[in-house]
Amino acid sequence: TSSESVLKSNFGILACVWLIGVVAMIIYSIISYYRITKKVKESAVLKGNIWLCDYIQTPFIIGFIKPRIYIPSNINETDIDYVIAHEQAHIKRKDHWWKPLGFLLLTIHWFNPILWMAYIMMCKDIESACDEKVIKDKGLEIKKAYSNALINCSMPRKMVSACPLAFGETAVKSRIKSVLNYKKPALWIIILSFVIC
Repeated sequence: TSSESVLKSNFGILACVWLIGVVAMIIYSIISYYRITKKVKESAVLKGNIWLCDYIQTPFIIGFIKPRIYIPSNINETDIDYVIAHEQAHIKRKDHWWKPLGFLLLTIHWFNPILWMAYIMMCKDIESACDEKVIKDKGLEIKKAYSNALINCSMPRKMVSACPLAFGETAVKSRIKSVLNYKKPALWIIILSFVIC
């Protein structure tokens, strides 16, 4: 009976700790979202769902139902086409849904280091997939110019976040290496990968 009561009290303590962690993650994501939306309140429409903003350092997408692409107003003219193509690739792939969903899973399992690793790797994969899509669509000859756009729009990522999907915040160095070394995969590699999956 005493061991059962100890187990129950320990379970209650652990449940409280878990709940505090979940609430902290939710509060953090709400504050982050509020800060971003406050920054982009004063923005001007460039075209369609693309907006220019003076108070941001890197391009990103925000919004779930009607996602908007926000671009710094001081962006280099040579970079803007690549940045827009990259952000539009995110929207086509529904990454503005997948990333918050991943963060929701991380919020529930905040105590699990494997989930933290998985979320960080998912964010890197999301960005790399969009980089590849842009190069595939626009041609291999844009690799250097696209890498320059990544460097010009890069900024340090201090914390893990649910949103936004930012162009130059995730693993910029490894993304540039991947972009410069990108080759269209051979048909047999695609077939083999499909069979293995």
